[in-house]
Amino acid sequence: MCHNSSVSQTSDNIIKLDKSKCKACYSCVRICPVKAVHVRENTVFPYIEGRKCILCGNCIGACAYDAITYLDSKQNVKQLLNSKEKILAICAPSIAGEFDDITDYRKFVKMIRLLGFSYVIEMAFGIDVIAEKFRKLVHDEFNGKYYLTSGCPSIVHLIEKNYPELIGNLVPYISPVSASALIARKIYGNSLKIVHITPCVAAKTNVDRYSGLTKINEVLTFKELRELFDEFKISETFSEYSDFDEPLGYKGGMYPISQGFLEATGLDLSLLEENTITVDGKSSVYAVKQFLEHYKIIKHNFNIFICKGCIMGPGMSKGGEKYKRYASVKDYILKRLANFDITKWAHCKEMHSNYNELNAAFTNKKYELPFPDESAVQKALGRITKRNNNKEVNCGACGFATCRELACAIAQNTAIPEMCVTNIQVDNVETSHTTKKISEELEMVKNELTVTQTILGETNELLYAKNEALSIFVRGLNSGIVFCDENMKIVESNLRFIEILGEEAKDIHDVIPYLIGADLKTLLPPSLMSQFHFILNHDETKISRDVEIDGKWVNFSIFQLTPKKLVGAVCLNLHSKEERPEEIIHRVTEVIEENLRQVQQIGFILGEGAAKTGKMLSSIIKSYE
Repeated sequence: MCHNSSVSQTSDNIIKLDKSKCKACYSCVRICPVKAVHVRENTVFPYIEGRKCILCGNCIGACAYDAITYLDSKQNVKQLLNSKEKILAICAPSIAGEFDDITDYRKFVKMIRLLGFSYVIEMAFGIDVIAEKFRKLVHDEFNGKYYLTSGCPSIVHLIEKNYPELIGNLVPYISPVSASALIARKIYGNSLKIVHITPCVAAKTNVDRYSGLTKINEVLTFKELRELFDEFKISETFSEYSDFDEPLGYKGGMYPISQGFLEATGLDLSLLEENTITVDGKSSVYAVKQFLEHYKIIKHNFNIFICKGCIMGPGMSKGGEKYKRYASVKDYILKRLANFDITKWAHCKEMHSNYNELNAAFTNKKYELPFPDESAVQKALGRITKRNNNKEVNCGACGFATCRELACAIAQNTAIPEMCVTNIQVDNVETSHTTKKISEELEMVKNELTVTQTILGETNELLYAKNEALSIFVRGLNSGIVFCDENMKIVESNLRFIEILGEEAKDIHDVIPYLIGADLKTLLPPSLMSQFHFILNHDETKISRDVEIDGKWVNFSIFQLTPKKLVGAVCLNLHSKEERPEEIIHRVTEVIEENLRQVQQIGFILGEGAAKTGKMLSSIIKSYE
């Protein structure tokens, strides 16, 4: 329960949907027998169209997330009980199906009295009265007209809102509970306030349907009654015996079992002689349609209920088992009728069966949207059948009898294509297949990346070892050696080079070993630096220049290692008698070329891996799109 209200109790405010709890599973849409639960295009959550809703409560039972609830009347009932008025409870005879945990119905009656009720009667007597009038209508006074019983509030709503052509075929009597209210006021006083205790959610509209002596002031479902017992800590353990107040009912107590109403009428129920068919459950909606379309063939009255008997009403606790409740109700009635005074009952029934207030009138409340044009229907039909080769399978899983009916609803913007279960299943299979393929490709990419990372790690270790070997080789030469990058930053040198540069370079070496990272432009003359730049950016193999550094002449043999990336030089102090640098350059070049080959191999491996990875990722993106 979630709503407290004292406003007019109509279909628009009795059943509500809480979007904060809704998971958009659309179970409520599919199960609604009159398609009063709609889903508009470009929306997620359904909504309940009160002008079509018949308050059957199917959506409440279908919702696994408790997002659909009905009007909570407990607060209004407590206000009545706290007033100075005399309050009478009319209890539906399906109590035994709900309260099977209470061992004796007389204790149950006492528990209701402890809430503050002045009188507690069972609805069975009102049912007996209406059953007698029905028997006369269809048997004693039969005039060739066939009827639909009007005891079930949801069936009355169904006729008024969907098949108003059949209003004249509704049994023209008030509901059994209103008949009970009328008789109770005749016995206990016109000022009596009445609360109906029932398994029926649709009965809450009886608060506004009837007035005067047939007025129902409030309606409590069995579930709400349980909550009141818990709130006031009322239990069977601390309750004494207390029987129902008069008038007591007879076979009307079997009303919660669909066939029970006919049992109360005393009509011949043999298959060949009977002229009234009992219909219950969801099929009752289709039965009414058939009654309208095939009236001349059917030629039977319908004793009709929206639930599978009142013992399965939406106002009862969830999870009830029909045949267990059936047995409980039957056992309860047998116990209650063990010492029943039939003579007194018959006299009382005769006394209260002829009130004018027992007659009822019904109202045309039909609401329907304009029928969509055929082009819109065909467009919608194409959307729901395209994945099934445009075949209309009419499986009914969407809640509509045919694909065309669903298409009409889509065209009216009261349904969406996603309600087509067949369509969704195909989508799910395709999505599953695509997802599996993407997962496999991603796993392949992951494996490739793992292999590449392993190779890269091994290569980095090898390259580091090669660089270390190169450094050891360069630093062990007697001639000066220097390598620098495209920014003229030193990447390698040796002590001989530092000695040639002079004392200032030696001081820098103490802070920055081998001048790694130092700017060569600050250490050599500008004229020589221009030669370094030229060799770096051109195809010349070598330039040799003699320059004066720190008072001595030095020969620089400048050569290119990597175009536009790496340049080197061999420095020879011309005042020294050591060998010319050609041989040194040759040996250094061999070492550098070997390193370059290693670098190229690394680049090839990484490039190939990157290209393969890029190709696979592109394939995955294409599959996803």
